[in-house]
Amino acid sequence: MLHGRRDECTLIDGLLAAAADGQSGSLVLRGEAGIGKSALLRYAEEQATGMRVLRGTGIESESEFPFAAVHQVLRPVAELIEVIPERLGAALRGAFGLGPVTGPDRFLVSLAVLSVLAEAAEERPLLCLVDDAHWLDGASAGALTFAARRLGSEGVVILFAARDHFDAAGLPSHTLTGLDEPAAGALLGAGLSAAVRDRLVASTAGNPLALLELPGSLSADQLSGRESLPERLPVGAGVEQVFLDRVRREHPSTQTLLLVAAAEDSGELAPVLRAADRLGVPSGALDAAEKAGLVRVDAGTVVFGHPLVRSAVYRGATFWQRRDARLALASALDGDENADRRAWHLAAAALGPDDEVAAELHRTADRARSRGGHAAAATALERAATLTADAALRGERLVLAAASAWQAGAPERATGLLDRVVAASPALRCRADHLRGSIESVCGELTAAYAILTGAAADAGPVAAAQMLTEAGQAAWLAGDAAGLREAGRRLAALPMPDAAIPLSAQLVQGLDGLLSGDTAAAARHLRAAAATFSGFSAPALPGIVTAAPSPAAPQRAAPQLAAGGADLRAMMITAAGAMFLGDDAVAVGLFTSAVARARSAGAASMLPALLAPLSSLEGWTGRFAAGTADATEGLRIATETGQDNPAAHLRAVLAWIDAAHGRDRECRDHAAAALTHAIGHRLGPAAGIASWALGLLDLTAGRPGQARDRLVALAVAGPGESHPMVGVFSAADLVEAAVRTGDRATAEAALTRLSTWTADTGSAWGAALVARSRGLLSDDDRDFAEALDRHATGGRPFDSARTRLLFGEALRRRRKRTEARTHLRAAHESFERLGLAGWAELAANELRATGETARKRDPSTTGELTPQETQIVRIVGEGATNREVAAQLFLSPRTVDYHLRKIFTKLDVASRAELIRLAARPDR
Repeated sequence: MLHGRRDECTLIDGLLAAAADGQSGSLVLRGEAGIGKSALLRYAEEQATGMRVLRGTGIESESEFPFAAVHQVLRPVAELIEVIPERLGAALRGAFGLGPVTGPDRFLVSLAVLSVLAEAAEERPLLCLVDDAHWLDGASAGALTFAARRLGSEGVVILFAARDHFDAAGLPSHTLTGLDEPAAGALLGAGLSAAVRDRLVASTAGNPLALLELPGSLSADQLSGRESLPERLPVGAGVEQVFLDRVRREHPSTQTLLLVAAAEDSGELAPVLRAADRLGVPSGALDAAEKAGLVRVDAGTVVFGHPLVRSAVYRGATFWQRRDARLALASALDGDENADRRAWHLAAAALGPDDEVAAELHRTADRARSRGGHAAAATALERAATLTADAALRGERLVLAAASAWQAGAPERATGLLDRVVAASPALRCRADHLRGSIESVCGELTAAYAILTGAAADAGPVAAAQMLTEAGQAAWLAGDAAGLREAGRRLAALPMPDAAIPLSAQLVQGLDGLLSGDTAAAARHLRAAAATFSGFSAPALPGIVTAAPSPAAPQRAAPQLAAGGADLRAMMITAAGAMFLGDDAVAVGLFTSAVARARSAGAASMLPALLAPLSSLEGWTGRFAAGTADATEGLRIATETGQDNPAAHLRAVLAWIDAAHGRDRECRDHAAAALTHAIGHRLGPAAGIASWALGLLDLTAGRPGQARDRLVALAVAGPGESHPMVGVFSAADLVEAAVRTGDRATAEAALTRLSTWTADTGSAWGAALVARSRGLLSDDDRDFAEALDRHATGGRPFDSARTRLLFGEALRRRRKRTEARTHLRAAHESFERLGLAGWAELAANELRATGETARKRDPSTTGELTPQETQIVRIVGEGATNREVAAQLFLSPRTVDYHLRKIFTKLDVASRAELIRLAARPDR
């Protein structure tokens, strides 16, 4: 019976009831040892009538073994691994060591875990209980929290019980406190004097486990109050002390047996008995431990009566006692299947450097890394480094540990490991600095990243140097460092060319240099040459971009030379970036979309933020607002999960811009503030510039041209790291409009000159339309507006086109050409409504009323009601994907996709998948 936990029981009851209706949920129960977390898990299991229950427990000494806890949870439903998509099943079998390793991507294994849980809930709801989650191995913690964050309509409930240091960002959490006096008194029961009861409650702070266990360490006279209580009750060192006192009453041989069991993380009885025998423990010791209620034997496994018994036994032993137990276990664990456990026992027993044990741990790390257990690999390599006598080899292992920590999404841990590399060869130092620079460019200061990467490139071979200089050039580009970008380009061009990637890297960086320095014509030459060079070879990666295996996906529309078979994803990224800066939206969107599809197909979720940031920007600017919001939202979620702070700022800026176009004042300001806080502090010019542009556009949308002009002028003249010249170009037409509306002709002409120069050098169709519109605003000449509309017809930016019609209609109305004005204002109003831009539609309606005509209220498109996730589902279904394929690409379960599709059909009033596919093919989707 639970005492004093009504609120917690209500939370759990609500989750279980929702699961019975097919809805999923999760909860993290937090609190100190003995506070009642495990009791609440037992309560949940008792209440889970008709539900399938899976259980797992984190074990402190098992935290080095990747996916150990996940294997424990899924073992009762292991047959379902054969039911989920083969690629996911193969990844999970590889992670469990039950099949060949398919690749190191941890997100693919996490998606497989989600899929198995969803399949397990097909026949009846599922309850998954994870106790002592703070001791989960890193790979299991990542996979289970990944699944919990993506639960939807599977009928799955995941409950975690953990102490405060369990990282479960994004999951609902509830912290348990001690019981109040009435509940604590009820738990203690009768037979205690009031004074004793009050003393026990006060000394334990209402900790339920301490209240239950502490009376057992006191005499009957003490409990009744006939004898005074000890001045210091045995809870001062924590609740574990109560259990340790019970253990120490047992015979030394029983204590030794318990220590061996506590040190053997698997709980398997056979090696525990073999190791105990090596230590001279008689067979009766196990019986004594069971009779004392400290352990029980269940199906060949030693199970401790409470997790705190295990930790009390292990922590209460001396170092030499623990060492003897570890050595005995290492000798008892033979065979290749036990190599990892044997290595960790030997490592725990090592007294100093031990090259043989270090080598074993290195092999353990290799196996963990190949299965996607990057956190476990980092831990094994770090420990191997401490056991390595040779300084050079120790440094090598620290660098490898740092690389694994970075892949595990732990940038701070990775840089901390790199800080420990002292003695290193020039080649190793180069590798370490490359890794440090890459981490810095994605998570830290761009100027620091540039310095690290260019310094390391000086000592590298040409291929590695090209990789580092390309990343350095990207950092300089983002920071607005024209001199640094030029130097990176110069050094790239001067490299020997043993690899065909080097000329492409040089062309790209030199092209970016031209854009940043104002030589747009030269930039266009270099970026077009980079596109022409694209032929499917491996190119240096941009910061934060990981290579993924190609998939059959193809760009929506791409120049012929870009459609080569087997195209390398990194080269595609470079080409897409060049196309974006040349104003070729169709090629850029097509290549970014194809790259995203390939990353999804490969399960490479960690690379999506760097891909989705530019893609969502372009989707917003080209009027595909629902798609842009969906992609930016997903990218931001993954960026925060993986510690990619710089892409996260870019994605928040994109969301702010889309909010501004829709007139969502509070949302725009919140997203822009968050983006600017990080971007300005880390010299992320594009992210800062887009966020500032968003605030200026918000002012224009709300009819505040003076404020818009001030913001956009500040953006245009901002220094490096506070904005970016390309954002100044892309926002120039908005500045022209704001300046004309406030009578600031000089500012408008300067902005037009900037836009005209870029457009002339790049040949951008949408740029030419905006140049003509801007001229029309300054000249009030109908021919300029007419030219702008002609060019919009091929420019592919419906939001800009509708705004041009609105401005043209306003100009015509002012000159009393009402009939002509109505034509353009009517078209503008319809376009804005079709795009879901109510604020802009109202501006057009007001202008139309001023001509004597009332705008017809068009039936609102229900597509605007879709959530970002539903929008993504519509788009991928529109490409012909099945529910399982949609689920794999969006890191969801098929059942959740099916649930969303039912809602989508209702919202869009469609009756078939074919109808939905036709709707998804619309240009504004």
